[in-house]
Amino acid sequence: MVTESLGVSLVGGTCSGVICTVLFQPLDFLKTQLQLASGASRVNGTVLRTLPGNVVRTCWVGLRPSLARTIPGVACYFATLSQLKKLHGGELNNVSAMGLGALARTLTVIGVQPLTLVKTRYESGQFGYRSISGAFRDIVVRERAVGLYRGLLATILRDAPFSGLYLALYSQLKRNFYDPESAVSTVVSGLAAGCGAALLTHPADVIKTRVQTTTAEKGATLSKTAMIVYKEGGIRAFYAGFVPRVVRRTLVSCTAWLIYEEVKKRSYLFS
Repeated sequence: MVTESLGVSLVGGTCSGVICTVLFQPLDFLKTQLQLASGASRVNGTVLRTLPGNVVRTCWVGLRPSLARTIPGVACYFATLSQLKKLHGGELNNVSAMGLGALARTLTVIGVQPLTLVKTRYESGQFGYRSISGAFRDIVVRERAVGLYRGLLATILRDAPFSGLYLALYSQLKRNFYDPESAVSTVVSGLAAGCGAALLTHPADVIKTRVQTTTAEKGATLSKTAMIVYKEGGIRAFYAGFVPRVVRRTLVSCTAWLIYEEVKKRSYLFS
């Protein structure tokens, strides 16, 4: 039985957060740009507009807030999930896996939401923030402290179902492998689960990005934002930026779980 203690979960989650953020930040940046663009030439126009000059520097816009958000976010998620599994006891079925995954992600989202907001606004390029602390000050001054939680509901509606679906699919797929503890089973299950969960939750991601890049003065709500997106391009508009997100989300989730599972196997190093 592989150990899943709080300390191991934190270490595994931290390692996963650092590696995944640095590797896949360009895809997150491109996804945000595509979701904020509109028009028939959205994809080509956005790519050409966002990649002039120093490509490396451009694509890693928002890396600092991404690291500040993802490292504690992934660590807290795995730590919370490990504790919820202990409270649940026994093997997870599909329903319990969905419930625990969604609950663990919801608690994590609430904790890191201010950093999620700053990260999204950094990537949008619309606010001119020069530092994370400066972004916090600007938001509090313009939108008060409650502004730091702008888009919280939209983020929960995106992340909780994703994590619930992902954990249920991932756990079910791993159980069907001859060797469920192997790295191959983790990678294959992670890729398949990530694709399925990303497909079903992408519309909520589009709405979240739009809400968080609109200041409180403009009064954007979930319903108003959804209507605006629909008027721009119908159902198809809710899948803007789908390709970079599904690639990034799938690779991030797969990589994160692979690192986490491998750290768990070496839990003796932390005893």
